[in-house]
Amino acid sequence: MKNFMLVFRSPQQNEETFAIQSPEQIQAEFALWKTWMDNLAKEGKLVGGDPLFPHGKVLKGTSKKLVDGPFIEGKDIIGGYMHIKANDYADAVALSKDCPALNNNDGSVEIREIMPVE
Repeated sequence: MKNFMLVFRSPQQNEETFAIQSPEQIQAEFALWKTWMDNLAKEGKLVGGDPLFPHGKVLKGTSKKLVDGPFIEGKDIIGGYMHIKANDYADAVALSKDCPALNNNDGSVEIREIMPVE
């Protein structure tokens, strides 16, 4: 088995979106994620993962300048990540197809194999 990182992007999922959603809508969204992750765990494919807040800090370049970001206006905000085990890219893609991030037209799942370091 190989290790893969799934990176979830959904421009519509930001602090403003959650502020206007009802508690029931938020709970329903989290239930979809829980069901998907539970299924991966039952298959022994889930290693771990978490949602991320839309705000943070960015450390840049040789000057190591610290700036606020990413910004919620950005179109490429990472909403969360997951570490899974899969046989190959085809298997990782198949496991990703039920991801709730894909329930929205702008949502995406980036699938990257984790490079082993000896």
